[in-house]
Amino acid sequence: MLSLVAFRAWADTLTLDPRRLPGGHGSLAAVQAELERLSAAGDAPRVEAAPAGRGVALPGVDDADDLSQGLVGPRDPFAFAFVDDARRLLLIGPPGQVEAAQAQLMTRVEHRQQSLDTLALSANELPESSAYAAMDAALVLALPEHDQATQRRLFARLGEARLPSLALTDAQQVERGALLSVGGAVDAVALHRHLALRLHDLAGGRQPEPLESHPQRERPWLNLATVGQVDWSPPFDLLSQAHLVAEPETSQTQLTLEQAVGLALADNLGLAVTHQSVEVESYAVDLARSRFLPNLYLEATGRIIDANRARAGLGQSPQRRVSGGAVLEQLLFSEPAMAGIAIAESLDRSRRAQLEAETLDLALSVASEFLDMLRLEARRQVLVADLELARGQRDSAERALDAGASGRGEVARFEAEVAQARERLETVVAEHERLRLALNRRLGRDSDVPLSPAAPDIEAPRWLGGDARFQRLLASRDTLTRWQNELVVSALAESSKLQALAARQRAAERELASRRRAFWLPEVGIEARYSHEISRDGVGDRAPWESPSPLVQGVVNQVQQAGVPLPETGRDEWSLGLSARLPLYAGGRRSIERDRSAARLEQTVLADAEVRQGIETRLRAASVELLAAWRRLGLRDDARRETRTALDLAEAAWREGSLDQVALLDARTAARQAALAATEARWQYLQALVHLQRSLGMTPGPMDAAARRRLLGYPTESAGDDVS
Repeated sequence: MLSLVAFRAWADTLTLDPRRLPGGHGSLAAVQAELERLSAAGDAPRVEAAPAGRGVALPGVDDADDLSQGLVGPRDPFAFAFVDDARRLLLIGPPGQVEAAQAQLMTRVEHRQQSLDTLALSANELPESSAYAAMDAALVLALPEHDQATQRRLFARLGEARLPSLALTDAQQVERGALLSVGGAVDAVALHRHLALRLHDLAGGRQPEPLESHPQRERPWLNLATVGQVDWSPPFDLLSQAHLVAEPETSQTQLTLEQAVGLALADNLGLAVTHQSVEVESYAVDLARSRFLPNLYLEATGRIIDANRARAGLGQSPQRRVSGGAVLEQLLFSEPAMAGIAIAESLDRSRRAQLEAETLDLALSVASEFLDMLRLEARRQVLVADLELARGQRDSAERALDAGASGRGEVARFEAEVAQARERLETVVAEHERLRLALNRRLGRDSDVPLSPAAPDIEAPRWLGGDARFQRLLASRDTLTRWQNELVVSALAESSKLQALAARQRAAERELASRRRAFWLPEVGIEARYSHEISRDGVGDRAPWESPSPLVQGVVNQVQQAGVPLPETGRDEWSLGLSARLPLYAGGRRSIERDRSAARLEQTVLADAEVRQGIETRLRAASVELLAAWRRLGLRDDARRETRTALDLAEAAWREGSLDQVALLDARTAARQAALAATEARWQYLQALVHLQRSLGMTPGPMDAAARRRLLGYPTESAGDDVS
């Protein structure tokens, strides 16, 4: 990340070096806007560009680049497969900073046997294609001296070269065409706000609070348009967690199914709530582990006792005493504490698996609505053609009536057909509009934005139509049964719902074991305590033989010389203890907790059996429907062609007077129904496919070769047998 710089203010003007801000001069405008918002009741100070290294100073701001903290953890670029698998990496950034970043990355690059070249770009400079032509991936630092238009051209060139780019410090580069940003990149919006608050304090003569570190964006950003440009398939966990940007312009480009699913998963409020709940509950693991960490605390004690008791204490228990001490406690063994850690970890895995299941359910819902919208559009086209045909037949009947070749009854019948055709069309149009509004909301768009979905090409291999292996599944009942059995095994092994239930079952088993062991396993711990007496006074503040009287001390000396030791009043005490505690009776609560844990375990076992049965049933039903819908496609297309031919012949015969009106209307009805059935078969096939994908734990949408091998049950098939 890029750090802030020192600033310098005078009068009503504040100067800031834009070279040290991720957005460069664009950041100055953003900071100015924040200042104007803060100064709504008065004049806002003006922010102007300062020469390099000049400006007012903000306390707590380090002049060093944040990259010095290391590209690790959420900022680790090698956490992404396209960087970790690359052999030749290119690091792009401003002069000076790109060399410093290279020095930090070289150890890890050499360990992976990769190469890392640097490309230092001056202000608004664009590289030649030869600088990145042989590279596998590009790592990009913030480019504050490049305006947004120049950065867009830079990332467009990288995309045209099919070179995936990773933004290391400026997440907003993803909005300008970078493929992806690391988690922990600078949060420019929050940075501008924090900076404006401190500049506002400076302008008002107040001491600003130190800015210890830059605000960060925890989630990576992913550009959907660049994903397709560089032909990279992001993993599901990244797609579900990343902030997705670069929505396609629907006024110029149709929206594909995979883009619709990606947009729906981006910043979905329901998923965001669930994701945050998982993050909140994940602290339960740390809390459970903290029981085995030492507890260290200070204590202070003040005590007053009666004079007689103090006198009898012979200096060991004064009348008034103030002491302080330190206590260290360490739990050595506790079955409930150990069980708590295991249970918390299992529940955390369960919640994360459930989040994945909810994400897939949302993706399936969006895919179903997307296909329903395409289905309604296809129905609308059929009904528009049917309405035009009905109007044409009515016009022909009116001309025949004017010529005396037909009666008024035939015209009235055609008028009724036109009205019914209009009603069918308007019903579909209204349903299509309602679904468009709902789908726009799911995609996070304004409800009145036009939506132009692109129809999938089911004949292409990505939708199985062009995959010869799919055709082989239709050969016999045996191939279908074998395929279904393979799908069931795969679905049960990959189901996120079953993984969530399995984690909950492990948690319930561990809880039950802990409840049973609690009857005979004690808790063991140690305690170290040190106490220092701060003050004492009153009766008994010292032992009688500690009196300063010479007479008393003479006697004391004689007694000690005779070999009788006299203890001194102590001011420091320490102790070290080992304890073991085993509750014997707690009102029956332990037995109740054990029985409840056993019942909870039985509940999870039953839920697991139910989910397994449901997955298998839905998967077999979806696979049968998929194959049946594929067979129906050809049959219904044949029926549509034949009924259309019959309608043309019937219309010609009716015009010649050799066919009555009822037969013509029957032929038109049959043609319309066959056309609607043919369109329905297409969307029934796609609906069955996306439901089958969901049952297998796959994101609904077009599939690459690996996904098709998994769905078609050919996990060991060689790449040469694959149909691209």
